[in-house]
Amino acid sequence: MRAVQNAPAGEPTKPHETPPLTRHTPQQESQVSSIFSRDYASELPTAVRGEGVYLYDADGKAYLDGMGSAGVVGIGHGRTEIYQALAAAGDKVPFAYSAQFTTPWQEEFGKSILSVAPKGIESVYFVSGGSEANETALKLARQYHLERGDTQRQKIISRWQSYHGVTIATLSLSGRTSWRAPYTPYMLPVIHIAPPYEYRCAYCKDKGGCTLDCADELERAINLEGPETVSAFFAETIVGTTASGLVPRPDYYKRIREICDRYGILFVADEVLAGYGRTGRPFAIQDWDVVPDMITCGKAIGSGYAPLGAVLINDKITNFFRESRKRFVHGFTYSGHPTSCFIGQQVFNIMSKEGLFTRAAEIGKHLHARLNALQQRHACIGEVRGRGLYGGVEFVADRATRAPFPAEMNFTSRLVSGMKERGVIIGGGVPGANFGQGGDHIQITPPFIVSEAEIDILVDALDDTIGAIA
Repeated sequence: MRAVQNAPAGEPTKPHETPPLTRHTPQQESQVSSIFSRDYASELPTAVRGEGVYLYDADGKAYLDGMGSAGVVGIGHGRTEIYQALAAAGDKVPFAYSAQFTTPWQEEFGKSILSVAPKGIESVYFVSGGSEANETALKLARQYHLERGDTQRQKIISRWQSYHGVTIATLSLSGRTSWRAPYTPYMLPVIHIAPPYEYRCAYCKDKGGCTLDCADELERAINLEGPETVSAFFAETIVGTTASGLVPRPDYYKRIREICDRYGILFVADEVLAGYGRTGRPFAIQDWDVVPDMITCGKAIGSGYAPLGAVLINDKITNFFRESRKRFVHGFTYSGHPTSCFIGQQVFNIMSKEGLFTRAAEIGKHLHARLNALQQRHACIGEVRGRGLYGGVEFVADRATRAPFPAEMNFTSRLVSGMKERGVIIGGGVPGANFGQGGDHIQITPPFIVSEAEIDILVDALDDTIGAIA
């Protein structure tokens, strides 16, 4: 190998020359992380312990986890009884490839989830997380139509200001423009329609409220594309961190269900973030009294104790595959992972015993009351939204015009950093809520066990941080 020579001091390296390698001293080497960072512009503390709604770093600093670690943690941190149960089970929880075996833990956990799912949901397909769940639903929708002879049904419709995952297929489903941009050449041709975003909706503007034109846009898109070519419609039941906490009107999903049924299109409700107790119901869609064809979930079903996701599938699809003895041409190595399903069952047991599937409905009233009061104090809060223990707050430079802050102000990142300095973790909403033209918003999704006093700590820190920035 050719030795690399450094250029003389003050002389630039020539374009064809290999620049000198950076060398670290032994002491520096021990301090350099071996992990490829998600963001090399950020210096992250090391989390070493969790208890209740708190995380603790290596220096002993406590952080109130007001984000529930990306909306994952429902039952709280430090529930050692989960691992004690796993240790007690011992060799009764072996790994078995789900194409060759089923396991008691997969079967038991599947029945447990179905016991709290909407009536008409018939089966569960386990995966390792939300992206895998939506990828699975995407492929199942295609094969269902194909096996029934509807071979033209290949198009997918979803919404802007949405997020369905980070794989190429699920990012294509997503309407998160800032994350799609680097991978534009790879994107699949998914059709996107307007979300139920009344605060910034062009349909609702000057109409005095929601017109449901955003729902009717689905029917227009179907007819423009050709009804016989459309396979499924994907929607986050409550919009996640692309426009934090958007809750559709009570009749929105009934209209969506009617349109999908009229044209033979499958409706997939993405509840990876909003489901499994986050809104005060086992599944958020239950508030709309509508049964989707599939519900995708993740995050809280494992509560961070195991990587876990699932697709809940209705009786129509399940019975077709079961009765015709069809093989679903799909599968991940860790689908139905026995240890993950065992841990998922322990999480389910805790949530059932402690009433955590419904607790967010009551304790969430305190969160939203505090956030609404905060809106009266700070003119930069444009809208407070969400449901249960999902709080979304959108910030504006001018409340009257709803104009967002200039991007160079870095309002969201400064707010999130200021909260972290005060010992509270919240989620920064992804840029682009204002239809790709900026927009600042935050996600507040604490564990389901959070107390009113802990909510007060969170909101008080938010009050102080907004005041410091403003």
